[in-house]
Amino acid sequence: MSSVAAAALPSAGLSRAAAFASLTVLTSMATVAAIVYGNGNVIIAVAPAVLAIALGVLWFAPMRIPVLTVVFLSLALDVTQEGPWNSPVAGLGALLASNLNKTLPLPLAIPGVVVILGLLLAVHTHRTLRRIQTDNLGRVPAASASTLSLATSILAVLGLCAVGAKAGGDMRMAKIQVQTFVAVLLFAYLVARAMRGIGDYRVMGGLILAAACIKSVYAIYVIKVVRPAFESMNGAYSTTHGDSMLFAAGTVMLIVWFAERPSLRTGVCCAVLLPLLALGMFYNYRRLVWVEVVAALLLYWVTSHRSKVKRFVLYVVLASLPLGVGYIAAGWNSSARIFAPVRTFRSVGDSEYDSSTMYRDLENYNLLATLRVNMLLGTGFGHPFNEEVTLPSIASVFKEYRYMPHNSLLGLWAYSGALGFSGLMAALVVAVYLAARTYRLARGADERIVSFMAMGIIVIYLVHCWGDIGFSERKSIFLLGPALAAAGQLAVATGAWRARAVTRVRG
Repeated sequence: MSSVAAAALPSAGLSRAAAFASLTVLTSMATVAAIVYGNGNVIIAVAPAVLAIALGVLWFAPMRIPVLTVVFLSLALDVTQEGPWNSPVAGLGALLASNLNKTLPLPLAIPGVVVILGLLLAVHTHRTLRRIQTDNLGRVPAASASTLSLATSILAVLGLCAVGAKAGGDMRMAKIQVQTFVAVLLFAYLVARAMRGIGDYRVMGGLILAAACIKSVYAIYVIKVVRPAFESMNGAYSTTHGDSMLFAAGTVMLIVWFAERPSLRTGVCCAVLLPLLALGMFYNYRRLVWVEVVAALLLYWVTSHRSKVKRFVLYVVLASLPLGVGYIAAGWNSSARIFAPVRTFRSVGDSEYDSSTMYRDLENYNLLATLRVNMLLGTGFGHPFNEEVTLPSIASVFKEYRYMPHNSLLGLWAYSGALGFSGLMAALVVAVYLAARTYRLARGADERIVSFMAMGIIVIYLVHCWGDIGFSERKSIFLLGPALAAAGQLAVATGAWRARAVTRVRG
């Protein structure tokens, strides 16, 4: 540790003692007020103490602890009124995901997780300015290109909001359009400053897989237990569309784990957990999740090293190709249950077969027409796409439909043009580049798994953006954000990107 950092520690200790004393006093006063306000309600009475403990963890503990906690809770918990059924812990999920004015008597129209991100940024800024080394000990720095790309994407968001405002755009709608993506970029920055290296990302991968399994159990329970008991329940799905990204990430992670580290242990884990995740995907009835899984696995096939497992899979695929083609041909126009996978595959791209696909085709036409107005900068955020072809009205259930089209990528092209889109995607492009180099230079299976999953999650995210409003999907904060961070840190750890040497001046 440098002399400058060591000299800073005594003052940091005093500030922590003062902060602890202040927090204790404020908690005591808030508890008394809560008892009076809540008329003796136990939940309201203990809320200040719970909040104080959370703030204490945020302020004093290494940032990786609250970061990992937030990732797991945000992915594993359901949210009140977002699915067909609310679990007993849905209220906690709502505290994180919903605007606080909907869950607490507070005039704050921002989600709880955004407040947590703001507090983490404040903690990081405080520790940086005071040179407190809590989060720096043993931490691998992120590649400078990664940090620069995050800043570039944030500046692109701000610039496109300015373009939209100058042309008379609705800034309230612009906020709705970009808030999730900004949170992704900020969370990626925080994760890169909180995680120490491959060991922490291994833990994060386990938490993401655990969350995917929990949501699979939830989906199965809703379909098999809850829905039969409530025949009036509307909708065919069992959880949110954003969970498709979680299911796909968990499935691909297991397969890549076995491919990179084949053993009895990984084989047993795949044999037990892959069927569970497959049932979760099946009972959520979202076609896009299967496309996400296939796209990520195709990328792995192209990226991965040659191996016996890879050759075996290739032989199996080639041998079964005639059977697969015959199965698709026989089931293309069939309504038999055995050909349900063929119908799902056909409905993804055949607008004459599926009305939802027809709506998306008409919407895409309108987005391309909007793009032609300004192909360089687009309309800017805060403007709706031009409805040259009148769409079936969905304003009664989704009034923002012209600001948040199903195909987020085409929508971004329409709103940002070629130049703006390039700026927005800078963080993702750089992350893929760094992760691909890291995979080739990785020193062990864990580094290969994490570096590929960074690429795989980006592909899953882009497919989700293409298929269903992925740009504003909340789950992307806790999947895409860590993927961007991991790509930057592992690039330095493996030598795929050389960290700039820092010269310390000793006094």
